[in-house]
Amino acid sequence: MSKLSAIKRKARQRNSGGVFPESMSVALTLLTALHRLKSQRHPSVNKKISPYDRHLFYFVYLWLTGELVDCKTIDDIPTIDILTGSEPCRANALRRVRMNNISWVEYALAHDTQHGIKWQWQPLPNGLNAYFSHALTQSIEHWDLSVHEKEAFIDWVTTKWRTPPSLSGRYRMRRDGLFGYFKTLANLDSSLSTLSKRTLLGEAGLHHHSASAYQSQDSDQLRYEIFHAQTRYLDRLRQVLMDPKLEPMLSVPLPITANERSLLHRNDPLPEHLLVAGRIAEFHLDLTKATKTYVKMPALAIGSQRMLEVDKVRHFFRYLHQQGRQLTRPQYTTSALRELVNFRANELALLFIVLTGARPTHAITLEQAYCFNFQYAIVSDKGRWRSIMLPDYLQQAIQRFEQLKHQLNQFFPKFTPSPMVWFEINEMGEPQPLTAKTLRYFMRQYWSECIQSVQVVPYQLRHFFAQHARASLDPVLSTQDVDQLMGHSSFGEHLGSDMHFPASQRKLKKHLNGISDFLQLAPIMEE
Repeated sequence: MSKLSAIKRKARQRNSGGVFPESMSVALTLLTALHRLKSQRHPSVNKKISPYDRHLFYFVYLWLTGELVDCKTIDDIPTIDILTGSEPCRANALRRVRMNNISWVEYALAHDTQHGIKWQWQPLPNGLNAYFSHALTQSIEHWDLSVHEKEAFIDWVTTKWRTPPSLSGRYRMRRDGLFGYFKTLANLDSSLSTLSKRTLLGEAGLHHHSASAYQSQDSDQLRYEIFHAQTRYLDRLRQVLMDPKLEPMLSVPLPITANERSLLHRNDPLPEHLLVAGRIAEFHLDLTKATKTYVKMPALAIGSQRMLEVDKVRHFFRYLHQQGRQLTRPQYTTSALRELVNFRANELALLFIVLTGARPTHAITLEQAYCFNFQYAIVSDKGRWRSIMLPDYLQQAIQRFEQLKHQLNQFFPKFTPSPMVWFEINEMGEPQPLTAKTLRYFMRQYWSECIQSVQVVPYQLRHFFAQHARASLDPVLSTQDVDQLMGHSSFGEHLGSDMHFPASQRKLKKHLNGISDFLQLAPIMEE
């Protein structure tokens, strides 16, 4: 394999849909960490929170948040604040809530909103809650690490790890692979939305940095996705540690009681607010002199603010269809034919955007030389060539415009074939290329005629396309599928480097063909 091919392959593997790290090797490194901590801190029965308890408490928290990778000095270790349900969320904080007689611990997670960074409570994944819930039930104090304990913690996680004798002969992952486990899987998880990835990885951690700008969710939806994703990541480790020889090594002494239980123990049942399909709400504890009540907090809007409502988009294209029918006549004059051609060209450009997700600032029409039987086309997108599939409805719209070209030959002697598939014409019948400026004016004019609302631009149809693709249920699209449809690509993923199986192509084609039904577009009649 050439060096260039290897770089491309590595770039693709880091994207959604890449290969997850081998579960057993990660689990063995976790067991090595627990064995190393026990041998250094020597847990013992104590009625107070011991140094061992604090070290394990911080280790698991920093492992979940992905901050272990950056712990090189004592200044890199944050102070974990234990808050009550009535206190506002802030960085590096934990709280315990009790609903339906079930305790659940939540940690602070930052969300990037249009009003800046907002901290929200995120339920711990099912697999870590049992340990933290017991720990905070025993005490909400004495969890701060002293300077001496921080030095010991840094020594524990940074000095050479030796595989314990009980694991000799087994392959384990390097410790930095364990430290970044949650972030690595979040990056590779094709079922996790781009906005959830951005919350967990930050904007710099996204494989396609512009992808999050096109999607919209609220914090309740992200909280649900992240909770179940992190629970799945823990399940992968738990399942490979069912071996009778390995399972006892996952047990840790619980704070104060010293009773041993698996670090990844699952809770069953779950509180009701974690069982709502698709959403997990955040609650605030409202305290009065006589009562304590959990009040549901409003969700935060995350992501694109340029979304168009489905009903308005449907109404807009229905209105365009009606206007086109009014311009269609049994016989034409030169001015009437010119008006219809220019209208159909702009309508076709808007259909092209909403049905393929193409960027209207880069490609609002197709070149004849790069359009193949009206089924596939190649467009220049931000300086790179990428292939797009043309759905059936768009093919019919193009065929309708092709019929108009035959009439142009009859009415305009100076008409010459254009290198573009659709175009406008001037008074002399000469083809004129569409421009982003004229398309914006066309959309603003007709949108304002049928919908009384704020001004819109064609680029918002691309946002609409992305949101519909993210929410698709038939077929269900992965994050990588959405990125491909949107033209988001990194080195090794653009035209000439991406290879797709026929089954994948059929899935994407089915989704594209379903957009016209979703928008309830009127059938195209021959003219």
